[in-house]
Amino acid sequence: MKKAIISCAVFQPYLKEILKDRTDIQSFIFLEVKQHNHPEQLAVLLQKEIDKIADADEILLMYGLCGNAILPLKSNGIPVRMFRMHDCGMALSGTRQRYKELFAHRLSQSYACAAYDVLDSADNYRMSLEYLRIKQEYGEENAEYILEMLHKPKHDTTIYFDFGLDEDRAFLEKNKDRSLEIVTGGWQMMLDLLDCKEADTVVLRENEELFAIYDLDEVFVSKEK
Repeated sequence: MKKAIISCAVFQPYLKEILKDRTDIQSFIFLEVKQHNHPEQLAVLLQKEIDKIADADEILLMYGLCGNAILPLKSNGIPVRMFRMHDCGMALSGTRQRYKELFAHRLSQSYACAAYDVLDSADNYRMSLEYLRIKQEYGEENAEYILEMLHKPKHDTTIYFDFGLDEDRAFLEKNKDRSLEIVTGGWQMMLDLLDCKEADTVVLRENEELFAIYDLDEVFVSKEK
């Protein structure tokens, strides 16, 4: 099976390791991490990249819900497989259960990894399930008001996902005086997506649309138009 990858640059250091031993990946492209801060623009960019791919059996989109950026996407006839998650933190955790242990009680918690220092707290909150639920139910203006007045996260400590790579060692040395909660990064969700496993992935096919659920388990689904 020939596969093409469209990935957030968050995953670049890890894919560099994984792809050393794989021959089934035909092409890959990494998009700048801060595209997440503008979900509408990210949606347009992702669709352009999807439409460029003509010779693959499956497109692997290494994104989650990401502030609703993936919801407008359409298949160009090639199935598009993506993580069943709301942001990259779940894939970096390795499993859904591990993500819940780390984040279920603090969904707006900022985190960092080798490819990205730290998400701005307000922008990180805008990608959280809490914010997306409020926006869906009460509108963006009210969601922004709640962000500013009540729920803007203020964490002194940043979670850091350590995969044991040279990039991790360099980051930790550079930031040794910062308050970091260092957790072991997980490879499993990335490997499962590359192997086209059904667990924790959603496949978007021709004549299907994506619909958000806004929970920690289903997150979003694909349905026929």
